[in-house]
Amino acid sequence: MDWNTKKVLVTGGNGFVGTNLCNKLDKLSVNYFAPSSKEYDLTSEKDVNDLFTKYQPNIVLHLAGKVGGIGANKDKPGDFFYDNIMMGTLIMEYSKRFNVEKVVALAAGCGYPKYLEVPYTEDDFWKDLPDENSIGYSMAKKNLIIQSWTYREQFGFDSTILLPANLYGPHDNFNLETSHVVPALIRKFIAAKNNNEKSITVWGTGVASREFLYVDDTVDAIIDAVDCVESGPFNLGTGKETTIKELVESISELTNFKGKTIWDITKPDGQPKRFYDMSKFKEAFGYVPSTDLNKGLKETIEWYLNNIDKIK
Repeated sequence: MDWNTKKVLVTGGNGFVGTNLCNKLDKLSVNYFAPSSKEYDLTSEKDVNDLFTKYQPNIVLHLAGKVGGIGANKDKPGDFFYDNIMMGTLIMEYSKRFNVEKVVALAAGCGYPKYLEVPYTEDDFWKDLPDENSIGYSMAKKNLIIQSWTYREQFGFDSTILLPANLYGPHDNFNLETSHVVPALIRKFIAAKNNNEKSITVWGTGVASREFLYVDDTVDAIIDAVDCVESGPFNLGTGKETTIKELVESISELTNFKGKTIWDITKPDGQPKRFYDMSKFKEAFGYVPSTDLNKGLKETIEWYLNNIDKIK
């Protein structure tokens, strides 16, 4: 697609993935608009209508959402469900109404059932309910996929849905109350090192495994998905499994923390295992994201240290 002739709407442009995506669009000299939630409440039909009426986008990259870690999802599951299902439904519906040429949206890898053999294929997504700790968020994001399928079938509307693995990288959310595992661990280990602490406590047993995807790889896939002619969903990851214990050891080493790691086994691990079969993505896109985890962690830690005074 010729981006030079298109107007692009980026929802969630001030968030983690959105900030990195907008930086890339700037480098590509793309004409885009990334409104803040203060300008437009994407759970409000009036605001979404006003947004599309004013901007008239050709392409919509839908990244907006209410996000958080296990603790936040357990505390406010209804909020996570309502906000995310309203945003996704309205953005897709108004994209159709305003004849948008393409929508690319991120669903959620935590929507996979809790107990599955790994690696996960996209067909596995529908075999059971997701983990109860994030069920509100996960089920709302699943709705995007159904909406993509049904709108393509009935209206011929073109959208593609990606299922990212655990994302990390510069501009992530490092707030310990709402962050995901990588930024939370980076912040904890750097604080422990700076305070000369003898030990650090980490949730769970460390045996759970995840797949970690660097944000630059995510951005590239979102841009590439604009030219994809299928709804998907497509797994978006590296196809490589890393245990939380291995992740903790890497971050401990990269932050030069010399103390002891204590595992709080009274806290939940979340899903026991999660990593992807990337065959479907590779067939459609021609590659598999491949940024090395240690390289990505090093760059993320460097960014955090350079911006630590600005982070709440």
